[in-house]
Amino acid sequence: MVANRSDTEPVQIEIFPRRLLTPETAQRVLNEIYKEGGVTRIMVQGPSLSKVIPYGPGRGLPIEENRDLLLEVGDQALELRVKVGRIWLELENEEYLEGVKAACERTLPFPFELKKGTLFHTKSTISDYAKYGDDIKDKRILGLVDPKAKIERDLAVLSDERE
Repeated sequence: MVANRSDTEPVQIEIFPRRLLTPETAQRVLNEIYKEGGVTRIMVQGPSLSKVIPYGPGRGLPIEENRDLLLEVGDQALELRVKVGRIWLELENEEYLEGVKAACERTLPFPFELKKGTLFHTKSTISDYAKYGDDIKDKRILGLVDPKAKIERDLAVLSDERE
């Protein structure tokens, strides 16, 4: 059997749960997806988790429940700064799609949508160029640069080796 182009090209999907995920559920889902293998890039999106009360009579007071929320995916720990509402994934190829769907069905206790499409940048953006210059060694970080960030604290590259 000859592999056609769609079997070998990366595929990008969006997981859109019907509810915002708690940090525990988000970690469980991401770890199950990562265990399935084939994940090239992951991005989580949602409304930001403020560390302090932004307005009103308590303005400036810390919000204790949003302190030190960490997501541990693979061998990396990342500070969670958003309530997870969407998960973008890039998979090595189409064959990993069923494993991702099964992982979501096992871990999400409510309905979700799985959409396929182009989500991540495939070419260097202006922000990428400003941060890294002409030569980006790791193509997995394309389009994941926050132009306003002073440091790259929100970006982690998971190791290629899995248990």
